[in-house]
Amino acid sequence: MTIAQVLSAIQLGLIYGLLAMGLYIPFRILNIADMTVQGSFTLGMIVSAVFAYDYLPLVGILVACLSGAVAGLVTGILHTKFNIASILSGILTMTALYTINLLVAGGKANISLIGKETLYSMIDQYVGNEDISKTILTLFIVVVVTTILAVFFRTRTGLTIRATGNNSAMVRHTSINTDNMIMIGLCIGNALTAFSGALIAHYNLFADVNSGSGILVVALAAIIIGETIFRRNGVTKGLISTVIGSVIYRFIFAIALKFDVLPSYSLNLISTIIVILALMVPTIQDANIRRRKKQLHKNLAKKWLENDDLNQVNIDSLNINQKEK
Repeated sequence: MTIAQVLSAIQLGLIYGLLAMGLYIPFRILNIADMTVQGSFTLGMIVSAVFAYDYLPLVGILVACLSGAVAGLVTGILHTKFNIASILSGILTMTALYTINLLVAGGKANISLIGKETLYSMIDQYVGNEDISKTILTLFIVVVVTTILAVFFRTRTGLTIRATGNNSAMVRHTSINTDNMIMIGLCIGNALTAFSGALIAHYNLFADVNSGSGILVVALAAIIIGETIFRRNGVTKGLISTVIGSVIYRFIFAIALKFDVLPSYSLNLISTIIVILALMVPTIQDANIRRRKKQLHKNLAKKWLENDDLNQVNIDSLNINQKEK
């Protein structure tokens, strides 16, 4: 791989790391299967592209994050106030967002940002090197967002959201409104997802209403890879491992394309294979641990029996010697 390809994998891995963290919050912290992220990712792309097209890139990113938060809020209301299953609530919101994305895009399937000012082009004016400016800016954004989230989930509200995911019944007994905690968590998660989509639009210089297809598997792959390597050790480490897992996933994907293992249009298939393999690793490891423990117990039992037989022989010999005396 060339330096440009390595930097590209790092840049995309960091940007999709925001998406993965957006899924990590409902999926791991709240224990909710949120399908909204697939729609809110595209929503972030379209909204930011529309504003960037009108030379308002920074405003577009902010509005994109707010739009994603609203999408998460809708899913939260459907789930908590109308008792619709979380996965169905997400699917309903995601389906509705497809039409909303087309409306925001003015009925067009895609928006080109070639020749328009973007967040990356603004920074590149001062750095002068596109690859370096993209890497530094993306890394800075991810570090800041991860730090803010890590601090937030140590505050009273953040701890309450974590407790809601662990045991909502116990939290309700303390007179805390768990519905509000769920909605806050979904808003934060989908705002992050939309932020990732907005950065992707600025990075690729275009936005497409079909770009969110299969993006849920990409985010899940990052989470599973991170947990497979670093295990689940708290929210802060979970967020960091998710970002690292996203970068590793992009490298795996880049290598697969580099050696022509699969064609370039097989992103979803590669993502699915990676997720399946990552999910299989802990199971295989646990099976090996159980097998080793079983073998150890067998060896210990065998040694105990051998020692027991030896002791019995010694006792018999002692009894014979006493009788001879």
